[in-house]
Amino acid sequence: MSFSTAYLTIREIGIWDLRRQKKTQAEIGRILGFTRQASNRAFDVIDTKIDRAFQEAAVSNNLEVRNINLVDGIMEAYSPVHKMPVLVSMSRVNGLRVWYMHEGDCGSCSEEKGCRKFLEAEASERSIELTKEDWDLPPTQLALKIFSKYFGGSKVA
Repeated sequence: MSFSTAYLTIREIGIWDLRRQKKTQAEIGRILGFTRQASNRAFDVIDTKIDRAFQEAAVSNNLEVRNINLVDGIMEAYSPVHKMPVLVSMSRVNGLRVWYMHEGDCGSCSEEKGCRKFLEAEASERSIELTKEDWDLPPTQLALKIFSKYFGGSKVA
C-alpha cells in the first residue's frame, strides 16, 4: 500500500529533507531565510502530519505500532492478522509505503522488480551505501539492511 507525501506541502518536504540531513533549526532557518523559532513551528507541524500519516497507515492495515521515528520517517509495527513485523516508511520519492517483513518466493513474484526499485530509491534518498552482495539479498533481507539503521532491524517472522 502506498500513499503520497501529500500530507506535507512542498515547503514542508524541503524542511523535512534538511532535518533528515541533521541540520539544526538555526541552520535550516538560515538556509531558507526564516528564524529558528519558525523552524521549530514547522517541525511541530511536520511531526504532526507525519504522525497522522503513520497512524492512518496503522489503522488501515490493522497494525500495532511499536515505534515511530518522525525525523527519519520510519515506523515499526506488527501485523497480528499476518503475524509478522511491518515497516512503514515515508520518503520524498516513495511517499508512505507499508512493507510486510516476510520471506516469500521473490524469484517467482511479479512484484520483485518493483520491490527492488522501491528499496533502491529508499537507500539512495537516505544515503545508505549498499554493496553488490547487499543487492543480491532477497528483498526482505535488503529491507532489513536498509532500515536497521533506524531501529536495529526487525526480525523476520
